[in-house]
Amino acid sequence: TYTTSGTYTYSYNNADGCPSVDTLHLTINHGTHNVETETACESFTWHGTTYTTSGTYTYSYNNADGCASVDTLYLTIYNPVHTAVTETACETYTWNGETYTTSGNYTYSHADANGCTQVDTLHLTINPAYDIVVYDTAMREHEYAFGDFSVTPADSGIYTYDFQYSTTDGCDSIVHLVLYVLYNDGIAPYDQMNIEIFPNPAYTILNIKGDDMRHVFIYNAEGQLVYSSDIKQSDLQQVDVSRYAAGQYLVKIQLDNKLTVTRKVIVQRN
Repeated sequence: TYTTSGTYTYSYNNADGCPSVDTLHLTINHGTHNVETETACESFTWHGTTYTTSGTYTYSYNNADGCASVDTLYLTIYNPVHTAVTETACETYTWNGETYTTSGNYTYSHADANGCTQVDTLHLTINPAYDIVVYDTAMREHEYAFGDFSVTPADSGIYTYDFQYSTTDGCDSIVHLVLYVLYNDGIAPYDQMNIEIFPNPAYTILNIKGDDMRHVFIYNAEGQLVYSSDIKQSDLQQVDVSRYAAGQYLVKIQLDNKLTVTRKVIVQRN
């Protein structure tokens, strides 16, 4: 048995009894054993097979000389962490240096400590804050209340008040109240204006119908603004109240003449 290449002879007497010599010109080929050490992010493909976990792997084959060979792979797989964040904010929210003003799902890609691409996701809800002007009427020497704000005007005239309140979403807003204070119970005719609100109680859609309407505000029983909308060239405003909690609400309709009609509405649930 020979294990190395070379020229070898074999001496013997042949069948005729004569000294003889045979010569062997021998080439010994060897199997191949290659070793690789690799690192990768999430997956690595080697000899047609994709690996997703760290480990030691082998690949058997015949090399160019036809000898059985085995290659070895020492593999480290890094798996980046993909994090998800859920946030709620008023008007704006800043995340990883970017400021967002609308609700949505946003992603941020960056390299982690192992050099792998990590994608983080932000599930963002942006709630509005308001800066609104409200026109309303009151009676002299009668208490007037707007949410937590109240005043008892001593005389007739036009008064302005600025105050802050929080919406049901907790967003700080500013109300500029322009209050028309009437001398007596003259507020009554404004309540008799051609304004219809139906159905009342309401379950899903609340219809607000009337002439010369320019803005609608809806407040809950705590005085928090839950709806605000301009009305342009329409005598009908429809409001989806299906997501509102059951209870009493105050609807204020601002008219062209800057007076306000106020109605109470009940929202009910089946």
